[in-house]
Amino acid sequence: MPETSYDMAESGAGGLQSISLVIPGRPEYIGLCRLVAGVVGVRESLDEESIADLKLVVTEACTLFLYGPAEREPEQIPTEAHASSVRVEFHVAPEAWEITISDPEHRRRLAGSGIGQPMTEGGLRLAIISALADSVEHSENDSEGSVIRLVKRFPSSVGTDV
Repeated sequence: MPETSYDMAESGAGGLQSISLVIPGRPEYIGLCRLVAGVVGVRESLDEESIADLKLVVTEACTLFLYGPAEREPEQIPTEAHASSVRVEFHVAPEAWEITISDPEHRRRLAGSGIGQPMTEGGLRLAIISALADSVEHSENDSEGSVIRLVKRFPSSVGTDV
């Protein structure tokens, strides 16, 4: 069975908590990342719509790392085109979440997934992410590989205990 790991740092300065998951690069493990987003959203007292948005953003971002160009069916994509694992990091504060998705082995390049082309599956995923997050940054370099960083801000009345 593939190994899944996680780290969770307790609340630090300003109520920031960090959760880091490394999951196998297989679709059935995306549900774990969705579950973490949902559980932490409930713990942070987010409303159902915000939690649903976060779960969708995490799903779409993780899926970008699992599949190659949309012209090929997933079973036709060579194994080396898949990320063998995906790292999802949640940096949670009462006013905003920063979520970073990356390929720890630097095997996957998102530029070849239609990321800049809105009429491709990868481009559509990025459009969905961009519509739901307040900021989205995609970077590609040799030291980090492909990385998607997104920020979702919440009104001050959401995510705080009353």
